[in-house]
Amino acid sequence: TITGISVGGLPDGIVDTDMIAASAASPEKLGDNIIIQTSIVTTDNVTSVNSDGSYTDIMTHSFTPKRSDSKLLYHIMFQCYLNNSGGVSNGVDYRILKDSTTIKEQHWGNYLNNASYQHDWYPQHNVIDVVTPGTTANLTFKLQGRKYQGQSSSWQTNFGEDTRSGSAVGSTIVWKIEELSV
Repeated sequence: TITGISVGGLPDGIVDTDMIAASAASPEKLGDNIIIQTSIVTTDNVTSVNSDGSYTDIMTHSFTPKRSDSKLLYHIMFQCYLNNSGGVSNGVDYRILKDSTTIKEQHWGNYLNNASYQHDWYPQHNVIDVVTPGTTANLTFKLQGRKYQGQSSSWQTNFGEDTRSGSAVGSTIVWKIEELSV
């Protein structure tokens, strides 16, 4: 039993990190925008989207938030292959779903007009956004892609296309989700 110690009465340097239990400080104590957890999913695959112009699943990322009122910061990096030398304009269409709901969508990304650019191109895409999970149950996020405007006449669009040869290509798509305190 120790007597005579008031709140905040321990001298500096008495408590060190070894004495603090793991996760002893709650996000509320740590403040806003502190990373609660991080999840990273990668692939080495290249996915060619459907020839009928419908959306194709490119990558799935399952994530279980620890708090329903946190912020989920996600960042997806992928490279695509576009070609419009066949007489049709081209671009990248993608969307991101949280469970079955679209939370972000882009049409005409890196658009190539056939009249002014009749070659292939390998643009890199960096998608960054923030969502509130609204639950602590497992969430399924999906990256989906399709040909420009869903036009079946457009050249094939490849997601995760690598432009290096050899065995050291590495991940063609990287998706990171960080849960932040609010």
